[in-house]
Amino acid sequence: MQKRSRRRPPPPTRRLVLALLAAACAAGQDDDSGGDDSGLGDGDRARGAILYREHCAPCHGLSGEGGVGPTLRDWDRGVASLVATIDQTMPTQNPAVCTAACADDVAAYILAELTGDACTLGQAALAPRQLRLLTRREYDATVRDLLRLSPAAAGGPCGVDADCELAAESCVAGACAADPCGRHTFIFSSAQAHSSVHVAGSFNGWPATVAAGGWSMEHVPGDNIYYTKRDLPSGAHTYKFVIDEADWIPDPSNPASEPDGFGGQNSLLQLTCDGDGAGPLFAPARDFPVESRPKGFEYDNNAAAGLVTATHVDKQLAAAAEVAELALTRLDQLLPCDPLPDPAACADAFLGDFGARAFRRPLSPEERAKYRDLILGEPDFSAGVGVALRVMLASPYFLYRSELGEDQGDGGARLTPYETASALSYAFWGTMPDDQLFAAAAADQLRTPEQIEAQARRLLDDPRARELVATFAAQWLGVEPLRSASKSTNLHPEWSQELALALIEETRRFVAHVVFDGDGRYGTLLAADYTFLNSALAAHYGLAAPPGGDFALADNGPDRAGLLGHAAVLANYAHSDQSSPVRRGLFVRERLLCQHFGTPPANAGGVPEVDADATTRERFRQHSADQSCALCHQYIDELGFGFERFDAVGRYRQLENGLPIDPAGDMNDVESMGAGTNAPFTTLPQLAQILAASDAAPACFARQAYRFTMGYLEAPHDLCGLAAVESRFAQSGYDVRELLVAIATAPSFTLRR
Repeated sequence: MQKRSRRRPPPPTRRLVLALLAAACAAGQDDDSGGDDSGLGDGDRARGAILYREHCAPCHGLSGEGGVGPTLRDWDRGVASLVATIDQTMPTQNPAVCTAACADDVAAYILAELTGDACTLGQAALAPRQLRLLTRREYDATVRDLLRLSPAAAGGPCGVDADCELAAESCVAGACAADPCGRHTFIFSSAQAHSSVHVAGSFNGWPATVAAGGWSMEHVPGDNIYYTKRDLPSGAHTYKFVIDEADWIPDPSNPASEPDGFGGQNSLLQLTCDGDGAGPLFAPARDFPVESRPKGFEYDNNAAAGLVTATHVDKQLAAAAEVAELALTRLDQLLPCDPLPDPAACADAFLGDFGARAFRRPLSPEERAKYRDLILGEPDFSAGVGVALRVMLASPYFLYRSELGEDQGDGGARLTPYETASALSYAFWGTMPDDQLFAAAAADQLRTPEQIEAQARRLLDDPRARELVATFAAQWLGVEPLRSASKSTNLHPEWSQELALALIEETRRFVAHVVFDGDGRYGTLLAADYTFLNSALAAHYGLAAPPGGDFALADNGPDRAGLLGHAAVLANYAHSDQSSPVRRGLFVRERLLCQHFGTPPANAGGVPEVDADATTRERFRQHSADQSCALCHQYIDELGFGFERFDAVGRYRQLENGLPIDPAGDMNDVESMGAGTNAPFTTLPQLAQILAASDAAPACFARQAYRFTMGYLEAPHDLCGLAAVESRFAQSGYDVRELLVAIATAPSFTLRR
């Protein structure tokens, strides 16, 4: 089809009205386009589906149910009118995007797919057969379980020797295993002696001198080795060594780094601690590329985005060598036999145990022969195991989770018992199956919903489920970027990375507590009158510090409610120097209600300048005054203004620039945008109650959990399975544990197309 000529489009609000008028008028006119109206158009439906999701769904809904824009389901005004409307006016903010055959493709998709009941069960309602690349967190957790690393042995090759930090090179990768969670040993080996060496970094404010707060490093007598042991929170830290309070250098023993903004490099330290705080965890995937998160998908496990690049290969090979090196120090725990009497038999036994767990299924005879030859081909048995391990850990069968399934003969496929075991373990623990799951798979006891449900409930009772639910919560709420967020030190001198990490930890602990120790209800996540605080957070909130200063259950005060009152949320959805009603309003709409908006127009403008004589509400009035902005901002700003009692770092305030704050907000159209409803509130507890009592918020939560579990952004054909999951969630009284079980026992969990 030839590209159509275009006139300059009218303003967005006029375009929306004109689109509806054009469609209505076209419906009453004779169509001279031949037989076009009797069919579904001549466009490419598959391409149309991609275009619809990207450009149309934000306004019209994923399944055409309507949102900011009108419903498109069961379009009955003819192909020509639909194509003309799309071609001339859509998308409203940038019609030039949809050129050439775009309108035909989108129209063909709408007419073919957005019809009838949105919930239709069949092979089209299933995810495709696929391989899912392990994420960094899944890789690390899998390796730790594969090597059967206990918390005491998770610190790396230095073992449990309390003085191992002085062995320099062997311990640089992490703290001694005997140290508590977050205790890290910094080591600097020099060719000459220095009067002083100290550590400066994101954790202590980058002090130039020891007197200013630099962490002084002790000098080992007789050697030019300097060290210090420090407690650090879990997360990412950047630092440098300062020599004689003059020369700033990256840690020569730490290969991980990032630009320092001045043409040099800062050393980068990643600390990951287990749920019990028993020790820093072995993290060989620390240098893997960061996972891609497509627009609208908040999680790190998107299956379609898990593509291997040359960088991945290099890092995976390096990690395989690192894992193999550690494994060789633990052969007595990994070998089920003594290799001296019969090396071949011992190699077979090792492959039958370790090999099957590494590939998360029994090895084929050909695979056994391949790895047996690698082991026996070296002059030393342990060296042969090392070679086999490096090859095995670089294999796609280790790096990917298989969801290929067994052909059912009807165009569909069902996950094998071993694939189901992996699907369960990664869904509930974020790691490989345990011995009981492997045994159930071997006995073919993972076929029925009842068998799967029994395993799901067992997995939920394990502490690893708490950790994964906490990870899901941090990604669902989008607070992870707070780790590296910057705030104006002039306005917020108390802000630090340590505080940011503590805020994230508050959210993780709170969600895990509600789900596993509390009543488990979704509404409690939003409306609870308690949280978890340590001394630093209590001071930030202006509340009493818990006894001992460590994290403990505490009242969150009268002005906050559940997750809405967490400073991690409030600070993350703000600017460095001011609050943001737009970001906070979008947080509720998109993360809590699954209501999405299109990309703002190019002329939308930026954040209003800070004005010492005005409040944030006054500065953002332009959004409601400008009709082209109001189309979307009517659903965002009035909601976001209700968060104005909290500043850019989440602290409560009554005044802004000496002016009284108007805390009024409106959770308008909570169930569906365009419904014309209002729900005014003046406090976060009131907003929490509005959301908790709605149908849309818990339904969105179920959808978010489904996305995290399945690893993709649902398509219209997923709505049937989602409806069943949401229904079971509602019947349980919105119990989060029951929601997770419902997802695992849904047909879409084990069936593929």
